[in-house]
Amino acid sequence: MGKHKSHVQIVFVLPFIFPFQNYSFLKLKYLFKIIIIYCSVFNYFSCAPALRDTSHKKNDRANRVYKIVSGEKNQIRVLLSEEQKPASLTVSGTYKFISDDEEIGKVKNGDVLKFQINNGGTNVKFGSRELGGIIFLLQPVDSESVILFSGKKYSGDFLLVYGDNNRLLVINRLSLEEYLLGVLPSEMGVKPNQSERGEALKAFAVCARTFAEMKKAKGNTYYDITDDVRDQVFGGSGNFTELDKKAIIETTQEVLEYKEKLAEVFYHSACGGMLEDPANVFSGKVDDYLIAKKDGDENPNCEISPTFKWEESYSQSELLKLLKAKKLITQKQRVIKNIEISAVFTSGRVKELRINFANTEDVILPSSEIRNFFMRRDKKGILRSSLFSLSKEIKNGELIKVTLSGRGSGHGVGFCQWGAMNLSSKGKSYHQILDFYFPGCTIGKIE
Repeated sequence: MGKHKSHVQIVFVLPFIFPFQNYSFLKLKYLFKIIIIYCSVFNYFSCAPALRDTSHKKNDRANRVYKIVSGEKNQIRVLLSEEQKPASLTVSGTYKFISDDEEIGKVKNGDVLKFQINNGGTNVKFGSRELGGIIFLLQPVDSESVILFSGKKYSGDFLLVYGDNNRLLVINRLSLEEYLLGVLPSEMGVKPNQSERGEALKAFAVCARTFAEMKKAKGNTYYDITDDVRDQVFGGSGNFTELDKKAIIETTQEVLEYKEKLAEVFYHSACGGMLEDPANVFSGKVDDYLIAKKDGDENPNCEISPTFKWEESYSQSELLKLLKAKKLITQKQRVIKNIEISAVFTSGRVKELRINFANTEDVILPSSEIRNFFMRRDKKGILRSSLFSLSKEIKNGELIKVTLSGRGSGHGVGFCQWGAMNLSSKGKSYHQILDFYFPGCTIGKIE
């Protein structure tokens, strides 16, 4: 803008370097027209606004959202849903109903609220009323009030936020200790009569609290943690046992630390007898207290797991279907000659799998893709683990069927849940259990 202005000013003064008396009336008439044109140009460049920075509008919205969704220091924000489809909530008890930081009334027992995305925001219908906004907040007036959402009960605050990519975010905000009451029964599943597993519950409570604190430190504007296996499974309120509650109370504020910082904690259902090096599973640097080693000296600690041993079988046609679904082959017809494990990690987990074809190139599956490739025959998720061996049926140079005989469930890094429960049953304390799975770590307390 500055260069334009200077240029116009120089041109503008040019007509005045000659005295008016040297011009005839006609010339003066045209001169004044020129001056008017110059003035207009000068006015345009000197007064025209600069390109405006509209980012403050986005910042204002972000600040307003953060003010409402951030919560207290001892709270955690759990993402329950992130969809473009409508969401429906049912109130049990009484809640303050707040829209974009303004309280608009109360919703009471039995009220149903229906939310949906609409024109860059969210609409909510309840009773005969309909409102629009960016953020809606439901705050319980007492500790007995809960929200029913997607078949589960939730205590604490409930947030519905119009988020990025035209999605409706459903978020449960509650105290960290309340949150753990929804995690322990979902992740560990210890029954009320299994008190011998109480120390394992305490050990896991410390792990889950540590993981949650780590996620809080990295949380985004809207939420800190998801409610599923992407982070740790949170099943809402009311499903915990007295054993779960006892484990949380007796480890209140306790977290795992390594060199006076929050430790990185990983856990899985059953390691199958061998714990895994995190470098073989996760990208990025992980501290050296997590190593590949046996889970138990003689018999594996997690041998009590129902998934300690498992089998999955696949025919040639099923394998071809999986290969096509993953876009690993493009030809309409291929014949699989053989399938073999071409490399393993020191833990025994498969590092690389090779599939041989007739007259075409092999397909090589790295460790990071193996579990997602095979899936489970019961359609309940990915392959339980990559700790398996192969047995094959081959006829006339063609693979007929392959059977995977495996052990364990999960990636095998860190805390083995079934192993911890067995150690607890054998009389180990939660300190001893944590020391076995996270050697070199200490227990600290959050403020």
